[in-house]
Amino acid sequence: MRGKTRSPGGRVFAATFGDPSSSDDDGRNLVLSQFGPGPGRLRLTKTERDAFESSLVSDLRATTSRYPSDPSLAALVTKLCRLPRFLSLWARPTVGDLQSARKIVVHPQVGEIALESSVLTIQPADLRLVVFLPRPDTDARSKLDLVATMGLQQWV
Repeated sequence: MRGKTRSPGGRVFAATFGDPSSSDDDGRNLVLSQFGPGPGRLRLTKTERDAFESSLVSDLRATTSRYPSDPSLAALVTKLCRLPRFLSLWARPTVGDLQSARKIVVHPQVGEIALESSVLTIQPADLRLVVFLPRPDTDARSKLDLVATMGLQQWV
């Protein structure tokens, strides 16, 4: 995405979650960023984090079973196996798809934004599209509008 113009939705995503084009390839990988040492932008309870991480690992296991000869997937799993939380989940024999969930994003200027993520799977392309929507009966819609107006210039 470096140097490319983003869609309006892409600009809102970058302003809400942080600009993925400012990260290296590892920083743009959801699984690596979730299990890595840095603090994430999502606020999850321990139960929510455990469910999210279990879903990520189960989905990765399903992907590796569909593409057993993919060297980039093998390299990703090798890198992830150095991380204790990932390794403990990888030892379980679960296979599944990435699950939809409720999430709280903590934005430095507008505070907590309550979102629902839905995972849409497109077959046979094996593509997943994650859609974030403001949770009903919260102030998330107005906060997203504010974030969209502020854009990246306010992101810290």
